[in-house]
Amino acid sequence: MKLERRISVIASLILGATLAIGGWMLYSDGRAALSDSEKKEIEATSLVLTTAMSQAENLTVSHSELIAQNPDVVALIKAGDRPALLEKMKPVLASLKLEAGMDVLHFQTADIKSFLRVWAPEDFGQDLSKIRPMVLAANRSRKPQKGLEIGLKGLSLRAVSAAMDGDRVIGTVEVGVSLKMLMEASKSSTGADFAIFLDPQYIPTAKGGFGERGEKLQPDASTDSALFDGLQQGGLIKLSRGPELTITKRDAATIGVMTRPLLDYSGKVIGAMIVARDFSTEEGAFRATLVTVIVVALSGLMIAFGVIMATLRAFVFRPLEELADDLQSGRIGAPTTALSAYLKLRDGAGRALRNSGDA
Repeated sequence: MKLERRISVIASLILGATLAIGGWMLYSDGRAALSDSEKKEIEATSLVLTTAMSQAENLTVSHSELIAQNPDVVALIKAGDRPALLEKMKPVLASLKLEAGMDVLHFQTADIKSFLRVWAPEDFGQDLSKIRPMVLAANRSRKPQKGLEIGLKGLSLRAVSAAMDGDRVIGTVEVGVSLKMLMEASKSSTGADFAIFLDPQYIPTAKGGFGERGEKLQPDASTDSALFDGLQQGGLIKLSRGPELTITKRDAATIGVMTRPLLDYSGKVIGAMIVARDFSTEEGAFRATLVTVIVVALSGLMIAFGVIMATLRAFVFRPLEELADDLQSGRIGAPTTALSAYLKLRDGAGRALRNSGDA
């Protein structure tokens, strides 16, 4: 192989390596930017639900205080008149459910027993002192308690206020809103899916105990049960100390899954809130950009290689070859020291490259 061709091969390798390194850096920067964008987008999506929960929390505590301060309610609780209290509260619960999605209206006695579940009046009398710390805290502190808590009905965003007869606590009033309604509303505004999974050790049982510690998280509510069942089977549903984003493939779609710790009213982690968003469009656009970069890089490689080799041949190789041929044929005088050095360099390099090729 002539020196010219060998130099052309070396030049093409160097140029190709340079373009490959540049392409890899461009890809890495693009992937990092895409990942950062996806994380910010899904965090903003989860913020929609947490904002809705915060607003619902303030609404539940205001309603629980209003009901607890109602003189007629206080009188009926004090008298133990369950039928009359049920008759009075049925339209109240219906109005709360229609206007704000509230589906829990529960009254407890001063000794922390269930007095009246307005949505299930036949179910009362249970001792709640061991499984409803929010009710116990409101009873003892006489201050409203609000936040997430798991009850026998499941997880709700609740508020509990003490009903007072003078300076004496005669019971508590609880108002709660279903998270399912809040998640469906958040899905309508964002297009993402939401789910709540609970740690079994904090789920109360009908016998007054709790589930086993260490068991897999139990689904409480979701906007797409099939999607989140599949994510749990894939090991993506778990407790976390902070927000964690995972990108996964499901049914040819690219899904971003963010797991956030679910805290109850006291700040204890009782489960996980999961947000799932389809990033197929963003990933597809990134892949299309990557293909464009590869095509441009290859085109640039061919153009640059052609220009470099044409320039070297026109201004370096051809003049030197012609001069060397003239000197060797005797058409011009003896070669100068510089030209002799060039001829020796050319011949020596050629022999070395041939020897390396034979080896």
